[in-house]
Amino acid sequence: MSYFSKSMCETEMRRFMREVINDLTTCNDQKKLVNILSIIRFLANANSDKNDITKNDDIATISCYGLQKFQEQEHVYKHLFCKLYYSQILTIVLNKLSVELISEFPKNKIRTHIDGLFLHGPATHTFLVLTRSITNVSQGFKLHKCVSLLEDFLCSHRLANILKSTCSIDVCDPADDSNSSRLHWDQLIMAIVSLPDNMANKLQEQNSEVFLPANYIPLIGRDFMQTLQYVHGMISNNTDCSLEFICRLFGKLCITGYGDILWDTILPGLYQHVQTDYIWCRICMRILTGLPDRCLESAILPLLNKIPWYGTVGKFVGDCVVDNPRVQYILCTKLLLHRFSEQVLLLQNVIGYLASSHTRRQLYLQVMKNLLQVWGDVSAVKHTSYEQHLYICRALIICISHLKNEDKQEIKGEFHRLLMPGIQCHIACADVKIRKQGMVVAEIITKALDATGPQLKFEYEHDAEVDALFSLLVVPKEPSGEEIEKRFGSLLIESETTREPLKPATEEINKKDSNKTSTAETPSDLDSDDDMEPFDMSHDLPVTKSKTPKYIRDCMEGLICSDDPDRVEACLKASEHLIRANRDAVREIAAELCKVLLHLSDNFAITNFLLLRFAALVAVTVQSPEESAVFLTNEFYERNYNLRQRMDILEVLAAAAQELSSPEKSDKVKASKPVEEIAPKCEVSNWREIVEKRIESKTRRFAKGPRQPPPHESANRFSCVAGYFFYPLMKHFDRKESTLDLLGEDLLILGRLVFTLGIILYAALHTPNCQRMGTTLLEFTWSLRFHTDPYIRQSVLFATSMIFLVVPCHFLLSDLQSEVTETKSWLQDVVEKDSNTECKKLAIQALVLLENSLKNEFDKGVSVT
Repeated sequence: MSYFSKSMCETEMRRFMREVINDLTTCNDQKKLVNILSIIRFLANANSDKNDITKNDDIATISCYGLQKFQEQEHVYKHLFCKLYYSQILTIVLNKLSVELISEFPKNKIRTHIDGLFLHGPATHTFLVLTRSITNVSQGFKLHKCVSLLEDFLCSHRLANILKSTCSIDVCDPADDSNSSRLHWDQLIMAIVSLPDNMANKLQEQNSEVFLPANYIPLIGRDFMQTLQYVHGMISNNTDCSLEFICRLFGKLCITGYGDILWDTILPGLYQHVQTDYIWCRICMRILTGLPDRCLESAILPLLNKIPWYGTVGKFVGDCVVDNPRVQYILCTKLLLHRFSEQVLLLQNVIGYLASSHTRRQLYLQVMKNLLQVWGDVSAVKHTSYEQHLYICRALIICISHLKNEDKQEIKGEFHRLLMPGIQCHIACADVKIRKQGMVVAEIITKALDATGPQLKFEYEHDAEVDALFSLLVVPKEPSGEEIEKRFGSLLIESETTREPLKPATEEINKKDSNKTSTAETPSDLDSDDDMEPFDMSHDLPVTKSKTPKYIRDCMEGLICSDDPDRVEACLKASEHLIRANRDAVREIAAELCKVLLHLSDNFAITNFLLLRFAALVAVTVQSPEESAVFLTNEFYERNYNLRQRMDILEVLAAAAQELSSPEKSDKVKASKPVEEIAPKCEVSNWREIVEKRIESKTRRFAKGPRQPPPHESANRFSCVAGYFFYPLMKHFDRKESTLDLLGEDLLILGRLVFTLGIILYAALHTPNCQRMGTTLLEFTWSLRFHTDPYIRQSVLFATSMIFLVVPCHFLLSDLQSEVTETKSWLQDVVEKDSNTECKKLAIQALVLLENSLKNEFDKGVSVT
């Protein structure tokens, strides 16, 4: 079309629409309004053409406006109308809507002329006008009508028409200005993504279920699938198409937080298509690679969390990790080193994707090297949380599972060089869980690099976490169709085989039981010896060559004698009972007995040796607390002890302090025993009892005393000896010895020391010395608050919680007000900035204890006043 003819069409269209808009705005006649709406619907490509209008007797109105002049260039005028005037017409119609106007129209006319104008015209303009009108219109009939129209628009999948129109490239149309086109796309994307929030803000409690994210996003997902089917058909027919708008909308939905719901909707269908069709693979790759950089992570992460097998990741992503630096950074660095997830599937998909192709093999080896460097770095172990470190351990083991024989010789020397400092770092770690993880990973790596060479073998307890780490060595296999269907729910599988109906579990159990009873009733299995009852051997004692000692000194001499294993075992088993039964005799030899037990070693592999020795040490400390505590606290800092013995000293002191602070068991038993159990029972009942029972049965009581006897009062045995347990443990903590360096390498002992001090302080609850002990412990832990090792910080937080529990609140508010204020600000910093999850939990617990204590104190003050 020439420029002159185009300008003529625009001039004629401008004149024509000026008359139509004027009549539409001022018209109040129903018949004339219907004719105008019919013309508008005809120009908007509704479900009627020119012949339909002629049948509806609208020729006179059309002739009046000069519509017959448009017959030669009908498609041009319709295009101009939809592009320039359709949105304006819809806005005028919405402004003109009222209850009075709608009541004049028959119901079929409303559906045809008003609703049809919105539901069968250009979808893009309709959607933008409706969303804009809902935002601007106040509560009333217009708002409800716009909401109803928008619901019908979405439920009829008109969004799919919008998406399809953005994919088509119409070479016949003149090229629009790029800036205006992108601005229009931005408005449309913003309107689609923000619709759930806008509707929730506008409608609030009257919001429709269609606009809830749980329903709205799956609806968009189904429209996405329709659009991708349309694009697949265009590509199959060698027709040009564009996915730019789809990529931008998809990325915006994912970065807004709807990525999980969107992938849940479209992934089952895409997973089925990419298995057999290369065009679908190219479409998925184009969508992911065409996303804006800021949206890549939010779109790829949910996908990797949901794909059931790593072998399919390449069909969605392709080799873009090699070509795209942003994708490479996300997959190889950010998801593996800067993030952590509880889902093992994410790691299996990322690492399996990198290792499954020769083009990505070098990236896989580089990733494994980076993981090993971070795993063995001392600073990383100290400043990362336990969950993050477990995540890195899992990633390393999965990398090892994909390692091939041809790669082992290439990386063997370098990996051994990186492994050795990592093993040393983990063994020296104070956290038992991290130390166990290091042992497991070291064993797996050394065995994988050289299966025939010397192997590392550590002693650790096999628990569920260790078994889970070893299970990651098994490379996941491709899931079957049934597993895929079970994972995706309603995934349609084209070739579905018939399956046998499963028998109920109850039938299987009944069948087995019947088989057992039938076999048991056969006469061949009967034996006459089965009727004989076995002897009761539960009270039999094991026969030993050495006699059980009767006195404490004999027991101590037997423990010193290391030549006779039977005698040592007999003395060790009898030691706790003898110590607790002879308190006076223990006081004379308490220090010597503690020394013997502390230096006693398991040379004869005695069953429960550690438990028996620990119980004996606790019994000595309880029976003679002052002498034992003085000896143990002084020996804690001596040179001739290893780390295990120092740990035993701390554990014994903590357990003894807890037992001394609790009431004695013997007193409880005597107080709770009724008189009838202590006095001898008479075979003949006393006549007084019979009389008292008769009187009691005929006596009417209006109030009863307590059903249970009052608790038995007993003195706190720990009150007078608490200082012997507490203060000597802090006197030489900063002294460096050849065998003990608490502020250096022996962080495990330092952390356990602070834990023990907190336990001893809690055992001194309600004692006169608890205020001074709490103040001293607060000063002692002040310099350890910002320690680099998380185990030390955990122990300091535990001790702080014990201070808040034990020290009276009025003392905290008066004498320790400044210290408590600084402690509170430090706890808040730990909650916000600490990298260790356990430290954050302990800090929150300490803050809650402090706030509850202060609240109770203020409540008491208010009640008194």
